[in-house]
Amino acid sequence: MHSFIDTILTYCSKAVGPALLAALLGGVPLFRYCERQRKQGRPVPKRQATALLLLMCYLGGLVTVTLLLRMGGGGRMPVQTCFLLAFWEAWNAFTLQVWLNPLLNITMFIPFGILLPLAFPRFQRWYQMLAAGVGTSLLVELLQFVTGRGQADVDDLFCNTLGAMLGYCLCLIVLNFSRREWKALGLYTALPVLSAAVLAGIFLIYHLQPYGNLANGPIPVAPADTSRTSWVLDCALSDQPGPAGVYWAEPFTKESCDEFALDFARRRGVDINGQWFDIEYYDNTAYYSDHSTFCIIVNYNDRSYEYSDYRVDSWGEDNWDTITEPELRAALEGLGIPVPTDAQFFDEGKGKYTLRAANAEEDGVFYDGALECRIAKGGALYEVNSTMTAITLHGDAPVISEREAYDRLRAGRFDSRNTYSFSQLAPAEVHVVACDLEYLADSKGYRQPVYYFTLSDDQDDELRGGRPWQVFVPALA
Repeated sequence: MHSFIDTILTYCSKAVGPALLAALLGGVPLFRYCERQRKQGRPVPKRQATALLLLMCYLGGLVTVTLLLRMGGGGRMPVQTCFLLAFWEAWNAFTLQVWLNPLLNITMFIPFGILLPLAFPRFQRWYQMLAAGVGTSLLVELLQFVTGRGQADVDDLFCNTLGAMLGYCLCLIVLNFSRREWKALGLYTALPVLSAAVLAGIFLIYHLQPYGNLANGPIPVAPADTSRTSWVLDCALSDQPGPAGVYWAEPFTKESCDEFALDFARRRGVDINGQWFDIEYYDNTAYYSDHSTFCIIVNYNDRSYEYSDYRVDSWGEDNWDTITEPELRAALEGLGIPVPTDAQFFDEGKGKYTLRAANAEEDGVFYDGALECRIAKGGALYEVNSTMTAITLHGDAPVISEREAYDRLRAGRFDSRNTYSFSQLAPAEVHVVACDLEYLADSKGYRQPVYYFTLSDDQDDELRGGRPWQVFVPALA
């Protein structure tokens, strides 16, 4: 089973007990009230009583999922105040897991919007229901902030409220249909239809666009704060836009990923049929391990992977060794890892070596990316991080100029991975050392051109061992 879905089901199963307990605790006084009403000859509101009982059950589960099952003790997380950040992150990554984050927050409050108006008819007024949805969600976010269980998030507040109002609309549609009050049906169908249309439109736009999205691409609603930074240009930049190649690498499917990883394990002599051999699927990533000697984590979209040999004790500052380029190539060949002849060899120091190819052609096949390898005492290759992929030229596409990319850099419109740290560190002066056109895999398997800017500031020595750092700006026009 998909591991993320499995996690959700685990959360739901753990919430069943508290939900039933809440229903039991609330059901006892409710039952006594109904009995008293019956003995006094008054009508017993069975529908309201049932809705109220289900509402108590739901609230017990809600408290469990949003608070009790969340990790605590790590201190309060900062409040996320950037509106629609979750949706932009989902758009950039465009994977099941990331999209489920906002969608599940919407779905989680739909039962609340259905049950509350049934249990208390006063909430059949839209403004009463809206206030209840905002208030309940706000209470959850405040409790998460105070207890340190989860992160208070303005997008969660929005999604929860939207879910409550969607549930309210569905409830009122059914009630008005049963009462044959046709005039109000159109009003209550507007929000569900509009929400479904917006979601369908997002997925249609993604399907129709020629290329995919970059997982760590810039987020328009959350640019880096560059207002306190002075920029110094230490390299020449071109003002001329032009075409650049876009390359294609066939993404892994579940079946082809299994074939690749299991063949890799066999070459390592791992018993893939052993009782401890484990396979897990999480979003667009698959995990293979016997938990004692072997582990490989493979990403479907860009075919990158991380391999670790658990037999090697890599701990310790001096537990590394040197290796020559021919020896490293031979070790990689033994694991079935192709390395183009033109790949450049780099000794990064302390047992870390890199083989890098920039669209190197060999026998009609282009190779792009890098193999980062680590060598332990005795010459053992115990770690391989690969972004090197066999690619084909898909076609040319227009790209912005280096100067325009530099303007976007200064405006804080670079990769989201570095946005938060840049805003927090607030460097006073940043030197732009170099600008290089390179390629990144997108969510559809294409290798898009991006401008990588090499930057340096006065915190290099303290934070980065004296080395500069890099950010990227998408290059497609």
